[in-house]
Amino acid sequence: MDRINSAAALRRLHKNVSTTATVLAAADPSAAPLVACPGAKYTIFVQRIVVVTTTDNVATLTFRDDAGTPVVIAATKASPGVGTVTLLDVDEGVPLTEGKDLDLAASGACLAGTVVVEAYAKLTATATASDI
Repeated sequence: MDRINSAAALRRLHKNVSTTATVLAAADPSAAPLVACPGAKYTIFVQRIVVVTTTDNVATLTFRDDAGTPVVIAATKASPGVGTVTLLDVDEGVPLTEGKDLDLAASGACLAGTVVVEAYAKLTATATASDI
C-alpha cells in the first residue's frame, strides 16, 4: 500500500478529525482548539500539517496539544514567506497527550493564510460502549 493510501486508511479506520482553518492576521488563533479531541479516552494522531501563507509577518505558528506542559509537534519559522510549507508528514501520525486537543498558538501578530491538518483520533484507553 502506498503512503497516501496508508495514511488515509488510518483516518478511515479510526475517527477522522482532519480540518482546514483560515488564520487571520488580526485574530488570535489560540482562542479555540484547532482540532478537538472526541473524548478523554482518545488520542489524536496528527499525520500532516500544511500551512499556506498569504500574508507574511515576523511571527511563528506553533502546533501543540493543550496539556499542562504542551507537547509541540510542529512550528513555522519566523517570517516563513508567502507560499505553501509542509511542516509534518508522517503516515502513522504524531500522538498528542491522551484526551487533549490540538491547539494553534501564534507568537504575536499572526501570519495570515490557511492551515490544513490531517489527523485521526484513536481510542487508546479501556472504553465502555458509551465511549464509542
